[in-house]
Amino acid sequence: MLYEVMCIATAIYWEARGEPLEGRFAVAQVVINRMHDPRYPSDACSVVYDGGETRHECAFSFYCDGKSDQPDTDSVAWYSAQLIAAAVYEGRSAPVVGDATHYHARWVHPDWAHTGQQVATINDHVFYRGVK
Repeated sequence: MLYEVMCIATAIYWEARGEPLEGRFAVAQVVINRMHDPRYPSDACSVVYDGGETRHECAFSFYCDGKSDQPDTDSVAWYSAQLIAAAVYEGRSAPVVGDATHYHARWVHPDWAHTGQQVATINDHVFYRGVK
């Protein structure tokens, strides 16, 4: 499978594997939206691993949590993440969070949240666009 799709799948797996299908698609869409935003890298892997040089300063928290990023024993979730990543990467899915470029878990309150417009809440994640 294309390397960029695997990077998106890894983000889906670690960030949203316990979320409903809509939430997993939304996380993938955020990666794609960032790829199209000039403030971020233009390829999926660079977006997913952006900011990982400093612990707890990454765009996607799984990357700098100090744990392995290799999918573990949940093979069904890993396979599902790959299918979702491919569909979103190839443009075969409707965007579920519009042009959102950021999200966070409901129990987290990042400094940047007040600078954007909330566009959706899907299960445990809140999605934003226009974040400064």
